[in-house]
Formats: sequence, C-alpha cells, structure tokens
Amino acid sequence: MKHYLGIDIGTSGCRSCVIDANAAIKVEIRTALPAPQRSGNLVEQAPEIWWAALTANLDQLANEFPLKSVEALALDGTSATLLCCDAGGTPLSPALMYNDARAIEQSAQVDGVTPTGTAARGASASLAKLLWLIQQPACKSAQHAMHQADWLLGRLAGRFGISDENNALKLGYDVVNSCWPAWLAKLDIAPSLLPDVVPAGYPIGTLTKDLCKRWGMSPCTRIL
Repeated sequence: MKHYLGIDIGTSGCRSCVIDANAAIKVEIRTALPAPQRSGNLVEQAPEIWWAALTANLDQLANEFPLKSVEALALDGTSATLLCCDAGGTPLSPALMYNDARAIEQSAQVDGVTPTGTAARGASASLAKLLWLIQQPACKSAQHAMHQADWLLGRLAGRFGISDENNALKLGYDVVNSCWPAWLAKLDIAPSLLPDVVPAGYPIGTLTKDLCKRWGMSPCTRIL
C-alpha cells in the first residue's frame, strides 16, 4: 500500500505523521524544539536546530514504521520565518522568526512602495526581514532568501532557491499574476536572491540518496 508523510515544524516541536491512501493515520512522532532566543522585538533561532529536530524525528519514525512505501512527503513551517544562505544552503546568520519585529525602519521602506493591503507589509513580514538581513555584514554574500519550510525542503531535496506561493506571499510575491511584482525593483534587493515560486504542493524534486538510505525510503520519494 502507498503511504504519505506529512511534517510540521512549529515553535515548540517537529511533528510527523504517516497516512495511507485512505487518510488513515499509521504512526505519529513528535520531537521537541527549544524556544527561540528573544530580546525585545528580536526573536531568532539557528536553522540547524530545526534540521536536528527533523532528522531526529525521522530517525525515530523510521525505527517505528517501514518508510519504503512512502510515495511523497510534504512539510510546512512557521510563516514569515526567514533566513539568508549561500549557494549550498548554508545559513549565514540566525533566522528571524515569524514574530520577530525588529525591521521597523525596513517596514517603513516597504510601506512606501507597496500597494495598500499587500501581505508583504509590516515589520514581521518576510520582505522587511529580508531588507534587514541583507544590511548585515554576514549576509552580504547571500545567494538565497528562504523561509523555514523552503530551507528544510531544500535540505531534503538537495536543492535550494525554491518557495511556494503561500510562503512567498509575505515576501511580496503576486499570486494573482504568478510573478514578482515590478514595485520590488524600488527596493535594494538583488532579484537573484528571490526564490523561484511554485504552487503549494508542487513537487520540487526527490529525497537525496543519503537520506533515502538513512531512513529506508525509495529514491523516487517526491518532495512537495
């Protein structure tokens, strides 16, 4: 029988669930995450903490359920949690969490160029966070701006620079016209930093060979 794996990364833990083709739950695993670092409006966390929790979770899952029959896996994370990384996916600084609101000046910049009502407005939106991050010395060499789910899926698939429409919305993506809007050119953001955007649930690749071996999964396992 075919099975499907869902993974949720929250602020307190990583949860995974395997279901069959009839949506019956076969196994669930939860792995705790430490709380993000907080200081006033600053809320941040090292992305490697998420990866450690995810791999520990799936290690346990693989010990409790044979994953060879998993056809596809999907993963979600906290909306508007953003980081910058190099071409190989290595984070260049801690990630700014979804409720980080330090980018007040950058938010004002965004307000000056965006249409009223866009989801990219606000100090906690991805766009203001990206403007703040690229002003930091550690992120001057950044090649990708990625949300939490984008980065974790990238590690699973071995490719980076891809996001989905839901995550990209708070980065300024125009979901109506399926493109990055022209007004983004008014901000000091290199277009190459912005991810390629696909519809939510669109396959972005398959699980890497090393991870397939680690968890006993098929090399054809699709990453959604």
